[in-house]
Amino acid sequence: MDPAVTVSWASWEWRPDAAVVVAAMGIAYAVGWRRLRRQNPRAARPWRLLLYLTGLAVIAVALMSPVDAFAPLLFTMHMVQHELLTMVAPPLLLLANPLPVVLWGLPRSLRHRLGRLLTRGTRLRRALRALTWMPVTWPLYIVILWGWHLPAAYEASLRVEFLHNVQHLSFFASALLFWWPLVNPAPRLHGHIPYGFRLFYIIAAVA
Repeated sequence: MDPAVTVSWASWEWRPDAAVVVAAMGIAYAVGWRRLRRQNPRAARPWRLLLYLTGLAVIAVALMSPVDAFAPLLFTMHMVQHELLTMVAPPLLLLANPLPVVLWGLPRSLRHRLGRLLTRGTRLRRALRALTWMPVTWPLYIVILWGWHLPAAYEASLRVEFLHNVQHLSFFASALLFWWPLVNPAPRLHGHIPYGFRLFYIIAAVA
């Protein structure tokens, strides 16, 4: 095997921007999980913490491991990277019910202030409900995913690092919205969705 290839597979790229964000998200959740568990152990299950940390680990693998190094060179690896950011990490994070747990990681005054913004009838809650409504999330996800794979956009993202980062961010953000109505984490914004319709929703997006 080519020594350069061997080195690439064994190397991880230290990216302060990604590392700081992932670490901050992990610390905020872990602190909130610990505080919440002291108050109500049933609201802070260990498996939720495991899911959340696994989701963050998936993001780290996608952005800082050899997967990222090979993505510009191998289309297969490029697709693996995108699948990690859209189909693996987002549902893991949402299944961990992150919003209330992260709020518990904040100082009490700030936690109460932000919590009031998400109570029933508030503008923020209505906006979040609209953004996570299936007729919005599905076309948004599809447009962003396929828009970045148009030849001009795809080539530009490979040449310009800033565009490459924007591409990853837009993939991840749209995927979070896409998965939200399926997982329906707190605050519960959507009622029960029939499982057949959920399956159709996913298949229509990945087909």
